Amino acid sequence: MKRIVICADGTWNIRDQVDKKTGRRHPTNVTKIARAIRPQSSDGTDQIVYYHEGVGTNGPLDKVTGGAFGKGMEENIRNMYRFIVYNYEPGDEIFLFGFSRGAFTVRSLAGFMNLIGLIEKDDDYYVPEMYHCYEKSKGPDSPEWEKAFHNVKGNRPCPPIKLIGVWDTVGALGAPGVIGQIFNKNKYQYHDIDLNPNIENAMHAVAIDERRKPFKPSFWGRPMSWQGELQQAWFAGVHSNVGGSYSPDGLANEALHWMVEKAEALGLECDKEYLDHFWPCFNSVLNDSMTIAYQVMGPYERQIGKRVNDGEAIHQSVLDRMQHAKCDYDPPNIEGYHDNQANIPVVNTSRIKRGEPCPDL
Repeated sequence: MKRIVICADGTWNIRDQVDKKTGRRHPTNVTKIARAIRPQSSDGTDQIVYYHEGVGTNGPLDKVTGGAFGKGMEENIRNMYRFIVYNYEPGDEIFLFGFSRGAFTVRSLAGFMNLIGLIEKDDDYYVPEMYHCYEKSKGPDSPEWEKAFHNVKGNRPCPPIKLIGVWDTVGALGAPGVIGQIFNKNKYQYHDIDLNPNIENAMHAVAIDERRKPFKPSFWGRPMSWQGELQQAWFAGVHSNVGGSYSPDGLANEALHWMVEKAEALGLECDKEYLDHFWPCFNSVLNDSMTIAYQVMGPYERQIGKRVNDGEAIHQSVLDRMQHAKCDYDPPNIEGYHDNQANIPVVNTSRIKRGEPCPDL
C-alpha cells in the first residue's frame, strides 16, 4: 500500500514565487503541504506527490489566457488522472488538495474518475476521448462512450478517495476568470465538482472576507446517500489570505494547520519540523482584494450560517480575531457571533500551539 497525493495550485501560483517588493517567498498552502509530505511514513508506507502549478503560469500569453479564461484546466485534469493511472495499485490511498481553481480542478478530477473509473497504463492513449465523454456528459449508453472505450483493454471502478482538501474553491463563474465570464461563461458548467460515493472525507476552508463576485465559492452539498465526513470551515481573510500566497501568511497558516491535522488523522504523514515554520496568527494582516475593476462589478457578500447541514463551521481563529480589540474585526456577514454563541459549530486546531497574537504586527 502507498499514498498518492495530488496537489493543484491556484491561478498564477507557482512553488517558488517571491514577493517582488520584499524579496520574501510566499508559497500557497498547496505548495506547503506538497513540500511537507514525507516520502515515506514511519511505518514504511511510500507517499508520492504530484504537484501542479496553477493555470496561467507558463509565460505572458498563458498568464492572460489561463488567468482570464481558465485555459489549461482540462489538460491539468487529464495529467493528474494519468498520474493516478500510472501509479495506483489496489489498496492505495488517494489524497487530493487544491486552492482556488486548483480546488475546482481536483474536485472535477474526482468527478471525472467517478464517471470513467481507472483504465490501465497502456490505454492512456484514449484519455482525450474519455474526457470528451465527461465534457459532453455522455454516459455508457452513448455512441461517444462506445467509441472511447472500444479499444480499452481493462477498466477498473473508481478507487476510494481518502480525502479531498481544498481552500476556497472558485466556482463555475470563477473557473473561466473575469473576461471568460463575459465571453465563455458556459464552458465549464459540465464539471462535476460534487461529492460522490468514492469520496470518504471532504474538507473545505472558506474565506469570510472575500467580496469579489467572480470569486463566489462553490460549496459542497451533502448528498442524501453519502456516508462520508464533510467539514466546511470559515476563516478570516480574503481568498489568498486563506489559501496562501500573501506575505505575511499568518491567516493562511490557520487554514493550513486545520487541513493538515485532518490529513494526519487519516494517515498522511508530514514533516512537523518543516510545518512548524508556518506559524498561525489570527491577527495577521488581512488584505483587501477589491481592486477598482472588481469594485465596478459590485461586491458579493458570502452568507454564513446557511449550510449547517453541509458541515458548515467557524474556525476558532475567527472568534479570536473578533475578540481581540486591536484587530477591529467585525465582518457584517458574521454578525451575532461575538460571544461564541453561534448556531453553527466552532472548530479548532490542536496540532500546533495557536491563539497568541502575532508578535511583529
